[in-house]
Amino acid sequence: MRLVRLSPLYFVATTAALVWPLYPLLGDHIEPRVLGMPWSLAYVLLIILANTAVLVGLYLSRAVDAVEAEDDGRG
Repeated sequence: MRLVRLSPLYFVATTAALVWPLYPLLGDHIEPRVLGMPWSLAYVLLIILANTAVLVGLYLSRAVDAVEAEDDGRG
């Protein structure tokens, strides 16, 4: 449950990593190349994949809560 409360902070941080002033410092470079892609594209894709993984984790944790609520007779 605590992770659910911290998740908005995570998404704010990842959004901040994609805009000024963090993006020019961290992701606005052509080199190095990652799997043939420039770093600027790989950086954005890594953040998108990380966000997807967190959303899947949040979804699965809520699915477990729903099943437990049904078992307790609260659902």
